[in-house]
Amino acid sequence: MTKATSPQIDTRPKLQLSNGYYAEFDQFARILSATTALRHFGRIPSAEIVGRAGLADVQVKNLGSLMVGMGLLYAITYRPTELGEVIAACDPFFDDLGTLWILHYNVASDPRHIVWNRIANSVVPSQRRITSESCRAVFEDLRASVSEASFKKHVPKEIRTVLNAYTQQQFSRLVYLRADGSGFVPGYREQVPPLVLAASIARFRDRHRPGHTAITVEDLLTCPNSPGVILGLGEDRMRPLLEALRHEPGISVESRADLDQVRLVDSTPDHEWMGRYYERR
Repeated sequence: MTKATSPQIDTRPKLQLSNGYYAEFDQFARILSATTALRHFGRIPSAEIVGRAGLADVQVKNLGSLMVGMGLLYAITYRPTELGEVIAACDPFFDDLGTLWILHYNVASDPRHIVWNRIANSVVPSQRRITSESCRAVFEDLRASVSEASFKKHVPKEIRTVLNAYTQQQFSRLVYLRADGSGFVPGYREQVPPLVLAASIARFRDRHRPGHTAITVEDLLTCPNSPGVILGLGEDRMRPLLEALRHEPGISVESRADLDQVRLVDSTPDHEWMGRYYERR
């Protein structure tokens, strides 16, 4: 048995999170099951995952990268995160819309995932009709920092993965995007459960506002990488969800006088909010 080590976090920006592999959740389920069974390793050997999941090494590498981006696995060690452990126990086949929403939020709200992040922050909220070409236009500035060959190869490949995830893979159930002829349009969006919104707010705090105990509703609606922007929640949809959270332990919604904010009264992390969500389904 390999001695356990502290999980590592990969802080490097990634132009290609997927290397062209699609977000196939049935394969994610196999990898998550394997890594959960192998959690006793400090750093899980790729060969062990390959053997248990019945996938090729290259599949494990590239699908695993997507799972790291979604917050299911730790980078480098490939051990399941706390969120990955909760999902493995409560929704191992990714059937629940709440699971899909938190994974969407995790991968799309992280600026390290350059292509996914810009599509969610800049393209989907602003374009009535989305095409691969209109997506590529928001990455022109990258030409100054990456080679022309890399730009031409990796950006279109990653865009295809993102658009495919929301129209052909399990994320399509969110109706975040839908295919429309030769392009895509924003969908009507399935309802975000209140406790999943709370998990997203906790992740937003931990990733973008460390040390803050209160976040204005305006920031939750409009700031880059905020739950409002990434989940596609306008004020008309956000307010009822916050109202439903008003009496939840660990969160306080203050909408009176000159206060219009959400106060996180303790450090409850996203995986504990998701655990609470699964307990009440």
